[in-house]
Amino acid sequence: MPPVTTALVGSDDRPGDVVEVTMSASERRNALGEEMLAGLSAAIVEAARTGCRALIVRAESGVSTWSAGYDITALPVDGSDPLTWTNPLEAFLHVLRSAPFPVIAAVEGGVWGGACELVMTCDLVVAARSATFAVTPARLGVPYNTAGVAHFLGALPLNVAKEMFFTADPITAEAALAYGVVNRLVEDGAEMQETARDLGRRIATRAPLAIRAIKGEMTALTDARSLTSDDFERLTELRRAAWTSADYQEGVRAFSEKRSPHFTGE
Repeated sequence: MPPVTTALVGSDDRPGDVVEVTMSASERRNALGEEMLAGLSAAIVEAARTGCRALIVRAESGVSTWSAGYDITALPVDGSDPLTWTNPLEAFLHVLRSAPFPVIAAVEGGVWGGACELVMTCDLVVAARSATFAVTPARLGVPYNTAGVAHFLGALPLNVAKEMFFTADPITAEAALAYGVVNRLVEDGAEMQETARDLGRRIATRAPLAIRAIKGEMTALTDARSLTSDDFERLTELRRAAWTSADYQEGVRAFSEKRSPHFTGE
């Protein structure tokens, strides 16, 4: 089975107005590897080509993990300069933010690491009460990229983002609602599906060119985060030190060996 499937779930007379994209690799906890990300990107591009007006991203019904985040096995472990490493997740998130229609995340189960950034990059979020959100790079010794941190700061209060990054502990769907991440909180997966589809169909009845323009303006305005050359150099060095550290190697190795990592700060 392909890692991504699509369905047309718009109104009876215009089913293609709303496209539902389902991550279907639950045996791998929908890890965001290259194949998964390529499938998601292709689905968004195809939906734009066919005149979609709203798109839903979800996992299969009843999953305990919506997505485990970026595929850890794809991270470089050879000491490579991180600035020369092409990050497929960032490339996909650019496609997501550039989509000419609103994208709705329909979430149940655990959302980890880079999958949290995916959800927070979506325009709207419908979450079942089972959903939890955890930003996990500190468990692995991974220095999260600066653009990704900026996405979190745009979606969360600063103190909440700091706690999530520093502790790697999950927050509940109720907390995410209170912080403004979640638009609609529902009881279970069945209600999540119904609510997300209804929201997409409602959007599809509105003026698509106006929505496209407004979304473009919002994206441009929220991308306006400038860094000085000194800031960029300092942040680059901090990230490079983390990428090349023994802690990073230990975090990835411990994940593969299914044990708790022992970080030394070296």
